[in-house]
Amino acid sequence: MKTAFITVCGRANVGKSTLMNALIGEKVSIISDKPQTTRNKITGIYNAPDVQLVFIDTPGVLVPKNKLGEHMLKEVNEALDEVDIILLVAECRKPGMQEHNLLERFKGQTVILVLNKVDKVPKKDVAEAIMAYSQIFDFRSIIPTSALRNDGVKIVLDELLALAEEGPAYYPEDTYTSQTVRQMVSEIVREKILRNMYDEIPHGIAVEPIIFKERENKNGEPVTDVIMNIICERETHKGMIIGKNGQMLKKMASQARQDMEKLLDTKVYLECHVKVKENWRDSEKLITELGLYDE
Repeated sequence: MKTAFITVCGRANVGKSTLMNALIGEKVSIISDKPQTTRNKITGIYNAPDVQLVFIDTPGVLVPKNKLGEHMLKEVNEALDEVDIILLVAECRKPGMQEHNLLERFKGQTVILVLNKVDKVPKKDVAEAIMAYSQIFDFRSIIPTSALRNDGVKIVLDELLALAEEGPAYYPEDTYTSQTVRQMVSEIVREKILRNMYDEIPHGIAVEPIIFKERENKNGEPVTDVIMNIICERETHKGMIIGKNGQMLKKMASQARQDMEKLLDTKVYLECHVKVKENWRDSEKLITELGLYDE
């Protein structure tokens, strides 16, 4: 049996979660076009005969602006300390200060550079980015990809498989994530908020699972009851999330319910409530109560 632990890191909104989902072949991390979509270390597992790759998807590297941001940065640092291979994901442009700082820390480690979103730039930009990065760090390999289109993903996977070493399997072979079902359905709701709401609202949003219960309906068919609290920081944001006549909340809940039914393979009854907890991102107590991070 061969195994490897791999951290997927890079600045916010470069496609880290999209890449990890593509590598595993399952949706493990939520995706949106907004930075800082991922808040926690999320573990995804790739299983094949005699090999297991354990991926850790990290929040985007950022300068903390509140207690939540401090926790997110801590998650990144911890993830970098406990792995065999680092996948640095970047866009096709010259490295900036964040990339320079990360690479300074990566000295002596096995690092694969994934230049993502190649479908969005001219080929000369890809070539210039490869040249610029190769001059500042000795990468194991530099691989251009479009994770969204699944271009280059197999090359990345083959490179990782070649680096796996003898070791035990850490997860059952039918497992593709370490997240609990409650965590996954909560993230589904947050993803729909990220995709539907204005830029100033999503980062002040948390989703708190209140009830997650399986039952049978009157016809003996399985149904899952899910009740969620959507936490925001301002009354004005609450009104925007609910929308005129409740239409925005209904739209997001409907989208989330459909994804939950695919995940759970049952009918889902979903109820969402919007609560205001001012400045919750700067409250250690509320961050812990919401189950985002444990002290």
